[in-house]
Amino acid sequence: MKEAIEQFIQPKQLSKNSRLAYTYDLEQFLEQVGTINDTSLRLYQSSLQPLKLSVQKRKLSAVNQFLYFLYNQKYIEHYYKLSIPKDQKESSSQGSLLDLSAFWQESQVPQGRLIALLILENGLLPSEILSIKVTDIQFDFQILSVEKAGQKRIVQLSSKLTEELSRMASGTYLFEKKGKPYSRQWAFRQLEAFLSEKGQAGLSAQSLREQYILRQLKDKRSLHDIARDLGLKSITTLEKYR
Repeated sequence: MKEAIEQFIQPKQLSKNSRLAYTYDLEQFLEQVGTINDTSLRLYQSSLQPLKLSVQKRKLSAVNQFLYFLYNQKYIEHYYKLSIPKDQKESSSQGSLLDLSAFWQESQVPQGRLIALLILENGLLPSEILSIKVTDIQFDFQILSVEKAGQKRIVQLSSKLTEELSRMASGTYLFEKKGKPYSRQWAFRQLEAFLSEKGQAGLSAQSLREQYILRQLKDKRSLHDIARDLGLKSITTLEKYR
């Protein structure tokens, strides 16, 4: 499977040192795990514990990206993802605005990237995203019609996000396979792979939605307005942001 390492690294725009680091970490990973399964991955992760946290995070981030590549290219039948440990500084960042501008950069996981942007920019739920039909998007007016529990609401889109959506809008649903929307499990796998690629494996759909709320509060918007845009019937779940 070592030939897959070069296939994985080749499209990446990396410096010579970064390329060597990726190659070393992934070759070491394959040598240690042998056959990729739950047991071998747990043993590999345990073997990293004596290392500095920064080294663990670097290796695990590279491995998670590689595991997604192997699954996507059908080298392995199942998708695996190793958990990345958090340090105290990262844990305390919860509830703080994060710089996620890197999400707008190109990605090897374009669908995961678009899911992340829809949550970050508009606070949409994965289930809402998967139900979006291309006809729900009015590109000229930069608005999106979202349905939740039988209720429809209109969401304003930024110019940048509208452009991203136009690139992906080709079928009946925004995210589909043979005319049917993908499952939520698929959406979470795509999102996890993208976040891992960007070094943000500690984030989730929920924390990205929180980032949306924090950004709206920074722009001096009221909880009532935010609740309306999120399709909430009340501000009860937003009370903690007062």
